[in-house]
Amino acid sequence: MEDRTITLNGFSKAYAMTGWRLGYIGAPEALVDQAGKLHSHSVTCAVNFVQHAGVEALENTHDPVVEMRDAFEERRDMLVDLFADHGKDVPVPEGAFYMMLPVWEDDQAWAEAAVEEAQVATVPGSPFGTPGYVRLSYAASKERLREAVERLAEADLL
Repeated sequence: MEDRTITLNGFSKAYAMTGWRLGYIGAPEALVDQAGKLHSHSVTCAVNFVQHAGVEALENTHDPVVEMRDAFEERRDMLVDLFADHGKDVPVPEGAFYMMLPVWEDDQAWAEAAVEEAQVATVPGSPFGTPGYVRLSYAASKERLREAVERLAEADLL
């Protein structure tokens, strides 16, 4: 399988380096060479300090990554329970720190109402191929997430 396997990954989620635009490819050498040619004409290289941060992330962050993963799992489970308390059956995410919440058929209108009426920002699900859902991030404190659910409930959006 080695000659037919391609691994693409980045540092954004696993190492909390969102926006630093650092990633890597593991693939057969011929493919990596061709990808490098294409890549060199579409973007420049990552700045020096980001490359050093990537090395540090790979070599010295196992325990903090486990800690972050566990914290996100706790937040996810808390939100699933809070939404269940309001009669919302939420698909349980298995990665990252986003959840798809079932809402109105017009998810854009729901997302706008959530901001206007509850001051809770979400992203409509339609651009992600999930109309009738909004994507929300649980990369916030448990307290802030509880407050967001309370605000949505008070605004009669759950």
